Amino acid sequence: MTSQRMDDLLSLLMAVIVADKRTFAEEIQAFLSEATKLQATLELKPKWSEAQLLMWYEMNKDDVKAQALGPYLKTWLYERVDRLADIENKPAILEAMRQIAVSDGNMHVSERALIVLTARQWVLHPLGESRG
Repeated sequence: MTSQRMDDLLSLLMAVIVADKRTFAEEIQAFLSEATKLQATLELKPKWSEAQLLMWYEMNKDDVKAQALGPYLKTWLYERVDRLADIENKPAILEAMRQIAVSDGNMHVSERALIVLTARQWVLHPLGESRG
């Protein structure tokens, strides 16, 4: 997976963390856990270590937060979602986003909205089932 594609994937996951304007330790841990699982599920190469994922998180959190909470959220989100459109197991990405959203014990309406927008752009049900 190219660096751009990994950035897009991790940006989707991180957007869920920042969507409710609060960041909890459980969400960061879920981000690391879900990103690691996705690497295996989607057979992404090269594999990133937890330390690399955490470094990416720290280096990109301000930019993702600005974009995910900014006035052009849909444009920013759809650019990333569209670049990942050829990934076959998109429901796994939606499930990772959902796991991060519920990791703090509550799925905020903003977190749900990101998942729904992503699923709709991929023409999938927000819980990971194909429509049709």
